[in-house]
Amino acid sequence: MANITDEFQLLPSYTLKPVPHLVPWLSDFHLSLLLPVMAYWLVSFIFWYIDKKDYWSQYRIHTPEEFKQRNRVTVGEVLRSILLQQALQTALGLFLGYLTAAGDFHGREDYDIAIWAGRVHRAHDAVPWILALLGVDAKALAVNIQTYATSMPLTAPTAEKPLVLLSSIVYPHLGDGLTYGYTGWEIWVAKAIYWFLEPAARFGLAIFFSDSWQYFWHRAMHTNRWMFRNIHAHHHKIYVPYAFGAFYNTLTEAFLLDTIGTTLSLMLSGLTIRQTMFFSTISVMKGVDDHCGYRLPWDPLQWGNEQNTAFHDVHHQSWGIKSNYSQLYTTFWDHVCDTACRKSDQEIEMLYEKGRVLARQRAEVEEVVEERM
Repeated sequence: MANITDEFQLLPSYTLKPVPHLVPWLSDFHLSLLLPVMAYWLVSFIFWYIDKKDYWSQYRIHTPEEFKQRNRVTVGEVLRSILLQQALQTALGLFLGYLTAAGDFHGREDYDIAIWAGRVHRAHDAVPWILALLGVDAKALAVNIQTYATSMPLTAPTAEKPLVLLSSIVYPHLGDGLTYGYTGWEIWVAKAIYWFLEPAARFGLAIFFSDSWQYFWHRAMHTNRWMFRNIHAHHHKIYVPYAFGAFYNTLTEAFLLDTIGTTLSLMLSGLTIRQTMFFSTISVMKGVDDHCGYRLPWDPLQWGNEQNTAFHDVHHQSWGIKSNYSQLYTTFWDHVCDTACRKSDQEIEMLYEKGRVLARQRAEVEEVVEERM
């Protein structure tokens, strides 16, 4: 069959060169440390402004009265804790970057695509053997498909190429003798794997590991009294979550869950510096959004995913604190381990309304006391 190329028949040589910086005066590595910090403050300020202007109050989970009365830590304390945490995490990131000489390089793209083309080629050559196990004569089937394709009327030319391609997949190199070059579609598949599927798999691995790390450590901090009292209870001083309080943790928890967890997920998945920028920034934005206190129907970070503001807010309530341990991307482990909140939407809304009424009554009592004073 035609369309055989020797473009990748031999592994091409390559020369590695540093990837040009996205920002000319700042390395991509330093930018990868800066972007998550910027994302935290930007998204938090957006939700602070929405709250201050009282926009979309119909989507707010908690009332302003609840925010004032139920939280056990001031906004100032939260912000000071966040600034210290971010300073230490950035310093650690700079230190690790110095030790590993972190940076992205390019120049071996054709080489890597050739490697994938070879793998696709070997997998392709296994197709006749697999069909033989099923009792199908792959060569005869491919010949019949080609014969049918070439005998099709001229009024249906668009169907010929897919059929010829199908015949080449069923029985590799039909009509090519002992040619061991790669077909055009094998190279196309190799490029698709290299540029799209492999990065997607790396992101998937990073998300799965990060979610797993967060879930099991988070759950342990709730089941182990010492860990809860000394490490995690700090975060639960916030009963009414808000954006700025998303990462209000002890330094121990921040280091264990966020710093170590994120570092390991990046190392295991093999994300590049630029992919790390995207992953880390989205993770921070997602964490802030999960604590924003608003169920916004147009918020893309809350679309099509049970792991969102409403899900995590339940965990911050006294009646939901022993459930919904999942954080950031998926609720996979909550469902596998049967720790997702079992209350119905109606029951949850009744509990929320009870909290709103109680906070309003307390606010009215405080107003009366102040007037008398």
